[in-house]
Formats: sequence, C-alpha cells, structure tokens
Amino acid sequence: MNAEMTAKLIDTPGEAPPEGGYALRVVETRGRSTGEPRRVPLAVVARDGGHYLVSPVRDRDWVANLLDAPECALLAAGERQDCRAETVDGDEAAGVVATYLAAMSVPWAVRAFPVPQDATPAQILEHVPEMAVFRLETA
Repeated sequence: MNAEMTAKLIDTPGEAPPEGGYALRVVETRGRSTGEPRRVPLAVVARDGGHYLVSPVRDRDWVANLLDAPECALLAAGERQDCRAETVDGDEAAGVVATYLAAMSVPWAVRAFPVPQDATPAQILEHVPEMAVFRLETA
C-alpha cells in the first residue's frame, strides 16, 4: 500500500499544507544501515507557520532514519525540496500532535496515538516522549 501511495503522491503537484491541517507528501530519508534513499508517504502538518512530521511511536524506520541523519527531502511532481528534520519536544510537540489529531480524518491513523483525537496539548504532553515530532527546516 505504501508503494502505491508513494508512486501516486510523487507524481502529484505538492501543495503546501493549510495552516492547522496537513498535506500528504513523499518524504525521502537516508537509510541508516545502507545509506540508500528511502521514501515514505507522510502527513506534513502546518502549525504556527512551521511544517512538521509526526509519529505516534518512535520505532518507525523513517523516524530512526531521521534521528540518525536529519537531512531529508519532500518530493512531488518531479520537484525536490531539501529539508532538515529537527526533533521537537515539550509544549511545541504537544501542540503539533493536537493539530495533527484535530485535522486527521483517517481512523487508523488516529487510533495509532496513545491519546484520544480530542486530547488537549496538556493531555498529550505526558505522552510526547513516546512519540516523534520533527520540525522541517528548508535546507
């Protein structure tokens, strides 16, 4: 399923996510073992003028790749936007997760989080260490 979605998204013009929402994009990381490019479809969240990636858990391959080598790229319609993924935590991370959950309409994506969809940033804060939140900075 990821391969099909990646192929579809990579051929689609990349729209910026709306403030308080998200846009599906292909994120390319560097494999931590092989050094080879790895592509995965992810939701890019827009909050307070920043763009973020969010994972409900820290054991995803793409998360480990970014923790090892934070350079990444957003790919769409033959274009490449090089970025650096900076880990965020605390209140900033909790606010980003709250934004993601409020905007997300895919049930399985919401259920993957250890908090309900309507959780407040204060409720999310205690679970932030279990999650991964990255701020994307344009390289």
